[in-house]
Amino acid sequence: MIRVAVLVAVVVCSSALASAADAPMSEEDKRDHDQLRALLATFTQAFNTRKLESLLPHLHPKFTVTMINQDVVTNPKELQSYLDKQFDGPNARLSDVKIKPDADVLTEFVEGRVGFNRGSSVDTYTLKDGRVFTLNTRWTGTAVKDGDTWKVLNAHIGLDAIDNPILDAMDKLKWIWTGSALAIGLLVGFIAGWLLRRR
Repeated sequence: MIRVAVLVAVVVCSSALASAADAPMSEEDKRDHDQLRALLATFTQAFNTRKLESLLPHLHPKFTVTMINQDVVTNPKELQSYLDKQFDGPNARLSDVKIKPDADVLTEFVEGRVGFNRGSSVDTYTLKDGRVFTLNTRWTGTAVKDGDTWKVLNAHIGLDAIDNPILDAMDKLKWIWTGSALAIGLLVGFIAGWLLRRR
């Protein structure tokens, strides 16, 4: 009898979940999803062009963004300074970056019209020495609805710290330097031996 009751409960719950999943999307949700897609496009264009004017009205006053190098920015001035440092600073290594983020799922809404999402991005980094790296990153984002406008509250970009093209390039460079040092050492040894034999 208990088994039958459990089975009935499972079937009822499964049916309820299926019904909720199949429920038609409200008009408000449709509008909000469209606005959030537009917000992601605005974020992408602003970052790719490094022109933040179009993005600033869509940033929450208390926003935080954790960049791929794990620097954290919390206001428009810090965001602009971060970009200036990466591209135009005295030790800048980047000449261009193009990001191409894509959401894994539709934004999940919670009470109070707060939206959570996650996704991946294919990012192309061009260094000042001409090298180009394509990085597969992950991101999470939180947006809040302020009146009729959605604003970015939080975003976090992450990179696989163990397996990525930059580490591969550094590893290759290590072997190049090791080989070069070995070759130079052999050459110096040969010359020194040759000079000693001539004495």
